[in-house]
Amino acid sequence: MLSAPDAKTLTVLHDRLAECNAIDVADDLVKGLRALDPPAEDLRALARWLAEHGTRRNAVALGIVMLGVAGDERDQELLLLLGALEDLTLYVIVALGNSQPDREQAIYCLARRVQDWGRIHAVERLRGTQDPEVKSWLLRGGFRNGILDQYLAHIAATTGDLYAALLAPEIDAELLDGAAGILDALMDLSGPSWDIRNYADALPCLARFGELIADLPPNLSYIDTAQRVEALLKDPPPVEDWRESDISRVLGQYSALLARSDWSQRVRTALEQFGRESDFRLGLACSQAVGVDALPHAMSRLRQPLYDRYVWHWAITHTPEHEYAALVRLARQVLPLDEMAVEGPDPERIIGSSNTEGVLDLVLSYLGESDAADVDLLPLIRTALRASGLRVRGFALRTLDSRYGRNLPAAARTWVHEAAAIEPDDELRAKFADLLERTGPTDEK
Repeated sequence: MLSAPDAKTLTVLHDRLAECNAIDVADDLVKGLRALDPPAEDLRALARWLAEHGTRRNAVALGIVMLGVAGDERDQELLLLLGALEDLTLYVIVALGNSQPDREQAIYCLARRVQDWGRIHAVERLRGTQDPEVKSWLLRGGFRNGILDQYLAHIAATTGDLYAALLAPEIDAELLDGAAGILDALMDLSGPSWDIRNYADALPCLARFGELIADLPPNLSYIDTAQRVEALLKDPPPVEDWRESDISRVLGQYSALLARSDWSQRVRTALEQFGRESDFRLGLACSQAVGVDALPHAMSRLRQPLYDRYVWHWAITHTPEHEYAALVRLARQVLPLDEMAVEGPDPERIIGSSNTEGVLDLVLSYLGESDAADVDLLPLIRTALRASGLRVRGFALRTLDSRYGRNLPAAARTWVHEAAAIEPDDELRAKFADLLERTGPTDEK
């Protein structure tokens, strides 16, 4: 046993480690420690001191790395405590895997304590587990995370054996909800991980899910999943093992579900009743698939000052072009334009933080250049030029240039001059100057 380092030595070591980039030096540190082979208890004591008493992230992270070399089951609770901090989760996962006798159970415990990238990193280490408890957890929500469920949906479906679970005689609501979430994520073919094309049981699992929800009262979430399945199978991706007869059979199954009158009535109820926002949004999402005209309901909802960006986006993308002007007029009526105009640009923001600015962004980005939206956009543009988010200020400039060009009204020139004077983004400020130079002074129109 070496003599314990004094406080001054520990402080110097801590500060030197704190200056390192932990992720860059972690592997070399492990190799070096294993080559040196210091007394395990001495190294463990030093590692715990850094992990428990460190005041800077890199020093704490490297203490965790050392615990992965010299720690044991006595350190599991400390590691789990530190791993709950998302900045340290990845280091703790590796340390748990290297130091704990039941590596899988320790990582599973940590996975349940984190939600974002920490959840993703932890669940990735559980791929292929045969532990029934872990498999059940993966199917019933373990795949959910604060980044994108698509990262973990394939692991949940394969490691959790989703198809076999859905064949069980008794299916609990939590499993069925989890199955819907997994299938929804797998059907995102542009996601960051493997998707339904890489899932061998995809078509049988979709068919079984359809059988199960057919026997239940209409459920908006399940209707939403069903319409996603129908859309996917109407234009199926090229998958070698997907036979046309199987695709046709499952597609017919879901089309029949979506044609049910009780399903369309459930969607109408969600749109007609002033209930939860999430129900209304799901009603919009499902409406076309079940044959419900939702646009009047969406327009009615927009007249209430809720500033729901999802509803505005849905309405804009489902409104016939010849009715665009009505949306512009509605935006002018419901948005608190004068109140919004005093915020001013935020150099740290690309997208504005407020829902009202989000609505303004949608209206100008989709309708600003449309001839069909032939109604006075200047009040919206004036507010957008002073918005906090860079995006909407850019759309305001684009709309002015597109709709007015050399006929830029005098009042609008004044607004652009004022916007340029406070614009923190060099590129956009230059575009303001270019617009003013190209258009030249004109009479206000």
